[in-house]
Amino acid sequence: MSDKIVEERAAQMLIVARTKTYHSLDELATILGVGTRTVRNYIKQLNSDLEGVATFDNERGKGFRLIIHDVKALQELEDRTNATNLMNPKNRIGFIVERLMNKEEAYTLEDLASDMHLGRTTLVHELKKAAVSLESYQLLIQGTPNRGMELVGRELDLRFYVLDHLYHSLYCHYPIDDDIRSAIEEITNQFNLETPTQTKLLEFTTIMLDRFLKGHPLHELEEKHELLKGTSDYEIAARVAKAIESRLPITIPESEVLFITIPIAGRRTPTSNRTLADITITEDVKKLLEQMIEQVGFSKDVIPQHKGFFQDLQYHLTFMLNRLIFGLRLKNEGLPDVKAKYPVAYKMAELAGEVVHSRYGLDVPEEELGFLAYYFGVFIGKSKRKVNRITRTAVVCGTGRGTAKLVAIQLEGLLNDGTQIDLYAERDATKDILNRYDMVFSTISLSFGLDVPLIQITEIFDEVKVKKEIEKSIYTQRFNIHGEPRTSIMAQLLETDTFFRLDQFKTYDQALHYMVSEMVRMEKVDQGFTKRLKDREAKGSMIFEGGIAFPHTFHYQSDHIELSIGVFPDGIIEQGKNVSLVFLLGLPDTPKEHNEDLIVKIYDEIISVVNQKQMIDQLSQVKSYEDFITMIDRGWEEV
Repeated sequence: MSDKIVEERAAQMLIVARTKTYHSLDELATILGVGTRTVRNYIKQLNSDLEGVATFDNERGKGFRLIIHDVKALQELEDRTNATNLMNPKNRIGFIVERLMNKEEAYTLEDLASDMHLGRTTLVHELKKAAVSLESYQLLIQGTPNRGMELVGRELDLRFYVLDHLYHSLYCHYPIDDDIRSAIEEITNQFNLETPTQTKLLEFTTIMLDRFLKGHPLHELEEKHELLKGTSDYEIAARVAKAIESRLPITIPESEVLFITIPIAGRRTPTSNRTLADITITEDVKKLLEQMIEQVGFSKDVIPQHKGFFQDLQYHLTFMLNRLIFGLRLKNEGLPDVKAKYPVAYKMAELAGEVVHSRYGLDVPEEELGFLAYYFGVFIGKSKRKVNRITRTAVVCGTGRGTAKLVAIQLEGLLNDGTQIDLYAERDATKDILNRYDMVFSTISLSFGLDVPLIQITEIFDEVKVKKEIEKSIYTQRFNIHGEPRTSIMAQLLETDTFFRLDQFKTYDQALHYMVSEMVRMEKVDQGFTKRLKDREAKGSMIFEGGIAFPHTFHYQSDHIELSIGVFPDGIIEQGKNVSLVFLLGLPDTPKEHNEDLIVKIYDEIISVVNQKQMIDQLSQVKSYEDFITMIDRGWEEV
C-alpha cells in the first residue's frame, strides 16, 4: 500500500479515532458533520486502505476503536495524506491560520511557502482567499511578506472562526487527557446534556485550553456575555472548569468559564422532558412568539389551542436567541431539503426571522431559519391532517357490489388509514342516510341534494383528480365557502369587485392604498385596517421573491378572511424587486374554527405561484376577474 493516500474526511476520522479508545457511530457522525451511513462507508473504505496497517473494529456495547498493527506504516501513510490534502483550498487556509495564530516570531512569506511546499505566487493567492474568509469575523492578516505577517483581531472572534471552519482540521488530534474527557462526559450526563451538546462543549473546552495554555487567554468578553453569570448553564461550565483545575496545574479565569458556557446556553432544544423542566420560558420569549405568529398571519389565540406544540417552540426560541446573542453557529445539514420540500414552512420562518431582527437587531442566518421551518412544517402538517380528517364515507354505486368494492379499494389509497367506507346500492341510498357521513362518493347522479360533500366518480377513476376533488370539497365545506367549488382557494375567496388591474398607478404604495381604500369602502375590512397594515409592513417586508407582494394584517369587520388581488401588467419596482401580483389579505381578529388552516392553504397557493414564473407572467396580463380565476384555477389543478 506504499502509494496509497486516504481521502480527506476519512483521514479526519482516522485522527478522531485516536483521541480516545471508543467512539459511537453517532458520535463520529456528529464530529465529522455527516450521516451515520456515510461514517460506515468511511470505515469500510479505511479498513480496505489500511489492510495490514490498522483496523476499525466495532465492539458491541462500547463502539468503534482503532487497532494499529504497524505504527511506522501508518505514520508514513498519514504524512503522504497530509501533503496531498494541502491541495484542498480549505486546508490551505487552515494551514495559514494555524501558523499565524500560533506564531512566536515574525512569519514571512518565504517561511510559509517553504512549509506549504508552494510557490510564492500561488501562496499570495491563498493569502488573499484567507483574508476574504477572515474578514467576516473582523480578523485581518497584517504586515509585509518580507518582514513578517501576523493575524490581527479579537481572540474571541478568532476562536469562533476556528470553531465554525477549521476545528476538525486543527484540533481533532489535540491531546486532551482521557480523564478530562471522562470528567466532562460525567458532568454533562449528570445534567442530561445530549451528545451534540457534549461534543460542542468539548470543542469549546479544547480550544479554550489550547489558547489559554499557549498564552492567548480571553482578557474580556462583551457585556452580553456577562448575562450568563449566575445561570444554571454557567454553573455547569463552572463544574467543568473545576474538574479541569483538579487535573491540571492551572486556574481558569471567569472569562474562560463564560466562553465554555456558550455551547451549553445555545444548545439545540433537548428532547428530554426532564431536562426541559429546568428551563424557564421568559415573558420576553412568550411575547416574541406572539409577534411571530401574528407576523405570519395567525391570531395569537392559536397558541393556547396548540399549547404543547407552541411550548416546544418557545423552548427552541430560548436556545436560538442565546445562539444569536452569543455568536454560536450551528450547521443545518437538512437546509437544502427544507427549502425544497417545505417552501411554505420556510417562508413562514423567514417572516418570523424578521420579527427577531426588528425586536432585537439580530440577523437570523439561513441555518436557524431552517430549524424554525421544522416547527412551522409540523404546524402545517397538523393543520392539514385536521382539515382532511374524514372518518366515515359512503359509496353509492348503481352497477353491482363488485364494482362498488373496486371503487372502495381505490378510495382506501386516498383516504386516511382507518376511514370507514360503507357501500350502498342506488335504491338503499337515501338523503337521511347519506347525510350522516363526512363525505359521499357516487357513480350515479343522485335525485336529491346533500348537506355533506358529494364527489361524482366513475368506477375506475383518476386518483390524482379525485384527490384534488376531495381536498376542494373539504375546504369548501369546512370554511363555509359559497358559490361554485373551485380547485384554488384564492379563486374561491376572490370576488368580482375585489380584483384590480393596477396599470394606472406609478408606485406600489399608491396601488396598495387604492386596494385598501376600496376594501374599506365595500366594508370588507374596517377603517383601522390601513394603519394596522402600515404598522405591520414596518416590522418586515411583504415583498416576496419572484414578483409577488403579500400584504396582510388583521381586520375587525367580520369573522371572514377577505382577499383582494391586484395585477401590474408591466410590473413595478418596490424595495428593489419587481412586483407583478399583489395578494392583499384581511384576517379576522376573532378566531374562527379552521381559519388557521385556510391561511396555510393560501400560503401554499401563493408559494406555488411564486415558483412558477410563467404563471406569474400570465396572471399579470389578464384583463378581468373571470380570466384571472379561470387561469389560477387551471394552474392550480396542474400543480
